[in-house]
Amino acid sequence: MKTANSNILALIADYIFVILPFVIILIVRSAQGVTGSFYMLPDWGIAATIVYGQLIVKLATALARTNKPKKTSAVNFYLTLLIAFGLVVNVVINILMLVIPNEVLGKTQIVLFTLATMCHFIVGTAVNYIELPIEKA
Repeated sequence: MKTANSNILALIADYIFVILPFVIILIVRSAQGVTGSFYMLPDWGIAATIVYGQLIVKLATALARTNKPKKTSAVNFYLTLLIAFGLVVNVVINILMLVIPNEVLGKTQIVLFTLATMCHFIVGTAVNYIELPIEKA
């Protein structure tokens, strides 16, 4: 049985692979002496999109596997939020950063990546509770 502690460790392990490319880019740019405008990389939008994609798959899989009762309207609502405001918005910002990069979009994508990070841990924790077996009285 999964514990809350093991779930947090699993979420952190997943997240390490999300931030690893940024750590590598930061190291390489620092070695080149180029440290400014790190937030202007369009990779932030790609990373946030990947985070939301993983969350959608985790949530859908957990819901499909459980025998617990589900509120279909709530499930639809949360999946819609993840798709519409997670995936779609980040893809649009990423495309805009590739076509017309500017400071406002650069800062926006950092904010959106931060929101994706928070969702990773919040929804990931919720998925853990969905996957817990039903305790019998």
